Amino acid sequence: MSKKTAAVIGVGVIGLSTAILALERGYNVTIYSDKPLMETTSLKAAAYFKPYAVAHNDLTQGMLEIAWEYYEQLISQYGDVSGVRKHVHWEARSSLEENEDTYYLDVMEEVTYVEQSHVPGGYAFGRRYRTFLMDTPIFLPWLLQRFTEAGGTLVLLDKKFNNLGQLAELATDVVFNCTGLGARELCHDEAMIPIKGQIVIVDPQPSMDWSIRTDDFYIVPRKYDTVLGGTAEWHVNDETVEPETVDRIIQGSKPILPHLNLNSVRRTYAGLRPYRADGIRLESQEVNGKQIVHNYGHGGAGLTLCWGSAYRALQLV
Repeated sequence: MSKKTAAVIGVGVIGLSTAILALERGYNVTIYSDKPLMETTSLKAAAYFKPYAVAHNDLTQGMLEIAWEYYEQLISQYGDVSGVRKHVHWEARSSLEENEDTYYLDVMEEVTYVEQSHVPGGYAFGRRYRTFLMDTPIFLPWLLQRFTEAGGTLVLLDKKFNNLGQLAELATDVVFNCTGLGARELCHDEAMIPIKGQIVIVDPQPSMDWSIRTDDFYIVPRKYDTVLGGTAEWHVNDETVEPETVDRIIQGSKPILPHLNLNSVRRTYAGLRPYRADGIRLESQEVNGKQIVHNYGHGGAGLTLCWGSAYRALQLV
């Protein structure tokens, strides 16, 4: 009896995680993408395990818990070779946020509230906890290698799919739509909103074995470099890097890394987070007799929720 087949549209982290879980469920899987992995939004992420710019509801809470367990298993089985590790993350504030939703702390380890004199950068309020760091230039190629070595296929398209009817024509039993911001055009989904983030890359910081989110910025040290960012420009659909924003990011990082200046900058880029105003779209649709499972709209939480989201997507088949 032949295996069932699955097509996954998109090679970002949502597509990769969905494709890998489909392989584990026994499907023959092909990923279709109009861009290579190293040009995806996922590759541009810092990234540490914490949901950002995504609705909190029972669905995302369940995804969060499943994803945490999957990352635990991943580092237990593969260790640092995967590009994922546990480390300390700080949240530092000049003032307390009113009505702050801290539901995500339920899954974090060693949550501690810290007095001002012990908060990095001298911020008035701070908390720290252990979470996962995903070093995306290592983690995502490792995932793709894991996918192909397990028998998966990646097809790079000359042009993107324009409508769901084209997905229905694929010679496969089920299609997983993991197109992120591309779903706005593909599905005519007006709820999809870009959130532009501008990024500055500087040298590695060997003495900094923790990451931090402050009032306006974040600093994430990785193996080969350090990511500075934290900007959020809603409804902005271009990826132009603005010199004044680069300077603002550098200045905002100085309370933590006072030696930084514009000469510290290795490179800059911008990315568009795929936020969905109606929440993550995770549902099955039949188009011309073909089952299409939509799995998109994760905002700034793709790398955090991907395994939980992929698990829920496979449950719909």
